[in-house]
Amino acid sequence: MLLVLAKILGELFNKVSMPHVIGELLAGVILGPSLLGLINPSTELEVLATIGVIFFMLSAGFEIDLRKLMKTFKEGLIVALIGVLLPFMLGMSLGYRYSMNFVQSFALATCLSITAIGLSVRVFMDLGMLTSRVGLTVVNAAVDDDVIGLILMSIAFTLISEEKGFHDVMITSISSSAFLIAGFMLGVLLTSNAKLRGLIRSLFLGSIKSLPLRLTLIIAIAFLFGYLAKLAGLHEIIGVFIAGMVLNTLMGAEERAEREIIDFTFAFFALLFFAYMGVKTDLRTLQNITWFSLELIGLAFIGKFLGGLLGSIIARLKLREAIVVGIAMNSRAAVELVIANAFYSLGIFSKEVLTALVIMASITSLTTPILLRISIGKIKS
Repeated sequence: MLLVLAKILGELFNKVSMPHVIGELLAGVILGPSLLGLINPSTELEVLATIGVIFFMLSAGFEIDLRKLMKTFKEGLIVALIGVLLPFMLGMSLGYRYSMNFVQSFALATCLSITAIGLSVRVFMDLGMLTSRVGLTVVNAAVDDDVIGLILMSIAFTLISEEKGFHDVMITSISSSAFLIAGFMLGVLLTSNAKLRGLIRSLFLGSIKSLPLRLTLIIAIAFLFGYLAKLAGLHEIIGVFIAGMVLNTLMGAEERAEREIIDFTFAFFALLFFAYMGVKTDLRTLQNITWFSLELIGLAFIGKFLGGLLGSIIARLKLREAIVVGIAMNSRAAVELVIANAFYSLGIFSKEVLTALVIMASITSLTTPILLRISIGKIKS
């Protein structure tokens, strides 16, 4: 039922030149606790949705030309740094305004600094803009943002734990950075060295003619990258995304197995993941909205938008492109909620703060695709 409605609404929104993802999110909102209450968040759906986002990020990686991505690395890093710094400062100031201590304010600021890459990437894919300068800048910035957010999260947990120290933060930061550098360097090496690319391709895929076996090998490589990313302290989807880029460089766009994965992902896994995000977006929490929640939502949006905007202008993007980047960096979702819940379970956040963060994540998840569609339309016009 969830998949059917998500598909129908996704196609309807596409008919009126809106991204599929808006309809898919709306399907979850309609069937979820917000309205009809026919489907509720569950462990089983959570597992399927997790697999869904992994396959979605793999498919997104397949769409990326690594050479083009590396050309926007500097722009993405600038956007990420300023896009984290500004909301972090606003989060610290909000915490102190509401009489939170340093650790609570730091944790709140960390949550405001997180960007969820999945939603924005999906909108860019729907609109055929993922490989544009703006799309690649957002991808670069979101990956860098994930590393910076990881460091901030590590520091926050260190501040509240007597068992962890500065060296733990440094080890996590170094391992995550090393994984990213190694992944990108492998991709660059394969891109620039045709002989090496041909050799690895023949070793891994040349002797395998069976399509199911090729699919199995590709998925196994993607899950390996995800596992290694998690060991390095990053989110699994970053590793899978890098695997997609590397495999795309290795195999080329004509690879049938790659196209099969992309087609199946958007027929099932992507639908499930984004629809389930709508299910988890419980609009009933708006009944508990307070002045703190309103300020949190406002500062979260302003901080990320202005951070992305200013970073893009410094990186010499056009104003219209900078506006798109600022909006794209605003989406929060699963990662932000996982971190917020972890802080809540450790007693750092009160129920009110957690509720405010859930509302903020829900609103940014629902509004970012719509605002992105409008702003991207301005670029194309």
